[in-house]
Amino acid sequence: MTGLLSLLPWRWITSALLCIGIFASGYRFGQQGVEQAWDSERLQHQTAALQQSLQVAQVQTRQERINQEIATDHDNKKSILASRPVVLRDGALSLCVQSRGSFGSTGDMPNIPEPAASAHGAAPNAVLDPARVEEPVSCAQLARDATETTLMVLSFQRWYVEQSKAQALTSEP
Repeated sequence: MTGLLSLLPWRWITSALLCIGIFASGYRFGQQGVEQAWDSERLQHQTAALQQSLQVAQVQTRQERINQEIATDHDNKKSILASRPVVLRDGALSLCVQSRGSFGSTGDMPNIPEPAASAHGAAPNAVLDPARVEEPVSCAQLARDATETTLMVLSFQRWYVEQSKAQALTSEP
């Protein structure tokens, strides 16, 4: 057996073992570097996603608060308009504010004043310009239009939120 060991070139075996050891340690060191880079990149993506979700939550909270304020304002104005008497005068709908105080109680001032004759009033037999035919707009129509516009804005906001969520889901890796 000693003869067999003496035949082996110990320099070559030592060199080979040294090269294998250097290769193994370099491989392990390189693997750790790559894993650390991947972990760092993953943390950056998670941080960006968390910041984006925080921003989305803040925007949604602001939108909900604005929507609530709009709904509350609409309800308040609707109740104010409902408390006023509606008067039909010359084919147009108008709201009259009830007079309170000394004039209304003594009868010196009428509840529904007559329109004043002035240069701004329309002539009794006016000829309409067909290019500018304007239909009278009533308060009720304005209220309906404002309600529809508010609902359109709210539905647009909901649609935008849904689109943002869908885009966020498709853009995440």
